[in-house]
Formats: sequence, structure tokens, C-alpha cells
Amino acid sequence: MNKLFSFVIGGAIGTAVGAAVSALLAPQRGEELQAEVRATLSEAKRAGEAAEAEAKERFRQRFRERVGDPNALADRA
Repeated sequence: MNKLFSFVIGGAIGTAVGAAVSALLAPQRGEELQAEVRATLSEAKRAGEAAEAEAKERFRQRFRERVGDPNALADRA
């Protein structure tokens, strides 16, 4: 039991020291970092959506070529 308690205390101290060091050495303030992360995620989402649309169109074109119907998989209104 004593070893487990020592391990837990050591982990808690290590976590606290790591958090303090990262806060002191962070290159940006919290708000700036959050804004940068949001911008990066937004850019990644847009890139993913564009890649998905491109892949769908390539799939449609290949399918149309294979079935010989230029209107296959056309969006219906």
C-alpha cells in the first residue's frame, strides 16, 4: 500500500511540475493559443470537406465510365 501511495503522490507532483513548466514556457497566451487552434481546426475541416467532395466526384466519374451512363448517380431535385 505504501508503494502505491508513493506512486500516486509522485504522479501528482510530476503533473503539477509539468503544468507549471508548460505555463511558464508557453509561447502564447491562452486566448491566442485557442484562437490559433480554432483557425487550424477550421482550415483542416475545410480541407477535409474539399477532399471529400473531390473524392465523391472522382467516384461518380469512374462509376459513370464503368456503367456507360453519363447521368448515373446524378443528384435528383
